[in-house]
Amino acid sequence: MFQRLNPVQGGMGMQLMKKMGWKPGEGLGKGQTGVLEPLTLDVKTDRRGLLAQGEKQGKKSGPVPVIKDTTGKDLSGKHPVSALMEICNKRKWMPPEFVLVHDSGPDHKKNFLFKVRINSEEYQPTIASPNKKHAKAQAATVALQAMGLIPKDAPVPNN
Repeated sequence: MFQRLNPVQGGMGMQLMKKMGWKPGEGLGKGQTGVLEPLTLDVKTDRRGLLAQGEKQGKKSGPVPVIKDTTGKDLSGKHPVSALMEICNKRKWMPPEFVLVHDSGPDHKKNFLFKVRINSEEYQPTIASPNKKHAKAQAATVALQAMGLIPKDAPVPNN
């Protein structure tokens, strides 16, 4: 973008440099061998983060369980709550209802336990979670496991 820039012709920086003995056209440093041209600027216009050279881009996550609906559609890679909502919608069931069973612990470190109600059946995990989103994901995973759509040892996503 700014490959060829003209040297600065004035300003506070140039005045200070001249005061210290520098003359236009000379290099910087003890032997006056420094760079004569101004530094080039590469402007980043996208909203992505900075990456070091050779670094891979993308999410780092554990193994994603394979969720297959009875229609044969692969729902792997989906959050368990989203997958459960889609399955209920496809089967023309009422949407799952997530109910907070209890929250315990001090305000700065609460634990949450949710159960999910689908067609008047309730599914509840045995372990509480440190945040509500993870607790709902656990409840949805337990329901999907009970329906036989994901294996019993499938990990619950941390997001």
